[in-house]
Amino acid sequence: MQQAVEKRVARALSLLIQQPTLAAGPDRPFEESHTILRELFPLLFSRAEWERVDGRALLGRLPGEGGSQPLIFLSHLDVAPIRDADAWSVPPFSGEIRGGFVYGRGAMDMKGHLIALLTAAEALLDQGFRPLGDIYFAFSCDEEIRGPSMQKMAVMLEKRGVKPAFVLDEGGSVTQLPSLSQRPAALIGVAEKGRMCFTLTADGEKSMETLLRASDRLLRMFFIPRICPVTGRMLQALSSDMQGISRFCAAHPGKLQGHLLRKLEHTHYGRAISRTQVMISGMQGDALRGEKAAVTFQASILPGDEARELLKRIQRVIGDSRILVSVDVMDEPSLVSPSQGMAWDALQTAVQVHFPDTAVVPYLLTGASDARRMESLCPCIYRFSPFILLPEEMGRMHGVDERLSIENLIRGVAFFRQMLMA
Repeated sequence: MQQAVEKRVARALSLLIQQPTLAAGPDRPFEESHTILRELFPLLFSRAEWERVDGRALLGRLPGEGGSQPLIFLSHLDVAPIRDADAWSVPPFSGEIRGGFVYGRGAMDMKGHLIALLTAAEALLDQGFRPLGDIYFAFSCDEEIRGPSMQKMAVMLEKRGVKPAFVLDEGGSVTQLPSLSQRPAALIGVAEKGRMCFTLTADGEKSMETLLRASDRLLRMFFIPRICPVTGRMLQALSSDMQGISRFCAAHPGKLQGHLLRKLEHTHYGRAISRTQVMISGMQGDALRGEKAAVTFQASILPGDEARELLKRIQRVIGDSRILVSVDVMDEPSLVSPSQGMAWDALQTAVQVHFPDTAVVPYLLTGASDARRMESLCPCIYRFSPFILLPEEMGRMHGVDERLSIENLIRGVAFFRQMLMA
């Protein structure tokens, strides 16, 4: 019986991976994905009310009996692009099942999450499950490029007066934080850093030289490191797993920041959660060929700082009227969700049941997710995929040989069964 379940869920993920759902790509892979999902999960797709948003995104409502607040589960159908296909051991969109893993772009981010969620919902319906409150499924089609589909679904739900008990999206997992924890912890994202993407452009024969000098000034900007409240909560939750002075400092992060900041400085993630950062993401243009020079940047903004103020600072530091600053994305840091109350307790209980002896830790997401688009609906927005993804596996996300273990898929199904009945 267990082998049959494993085979079924692995096959479902494999089929979905085989559709190259690139946000900037054609519609057909998304159309095929919709068909695959309807065929794999007939009960859910017949009993829930589904509508398309932006042609590719899906919004579903499984009606409840009206005895409880709604729940909203998010996912996205699009995947990150492939830049190094030759380095893969299997074709990136093969969905190959090998050695207990399903390989392919999107396995971790986030088709595995989606398949585990829908498998759990289908199994519950097959057993006669009738939710007390409505359950919403919102699957965007352009998360990887910060597209508008999830925002549009949030507006639709707000206009319909939907007030969920919680929103659950991707984000953290059960993993280990180097230099901070000795064992894996369940990292539940309660907030996100802000994000700004901007481009510097200039005209003229020496335009690239002008831009490079300005870029050098931007990269030299200093941002004071600090322990923001979210990171303080994370450190307190991890303190029992630390030793010596680190344990004492982590238990009192508001008063003993110096030692903690030095510790965070040793890792990429530690630096990311303790300061605003600005980095170059690309350069293009050749004046000799008549192309306009451009340098693109990404900034991640610590809660407590503001994207609008950062933009003003960037313009002051550049200080050159020949350079145009064009902002493509500007998201302020998200609101912070509580790590207490009924919604948090439901998450914590599910983690403790399916990941025994694992600490439940609120943390700051340094990347971006669709979850922040739901802030107008609900204060309890959480970012967690119920998989064990240790650092060596996390490196595959958006990279070569992305994969997800079948064991993780099965565990994810069990976790979502519990959360769907919350």
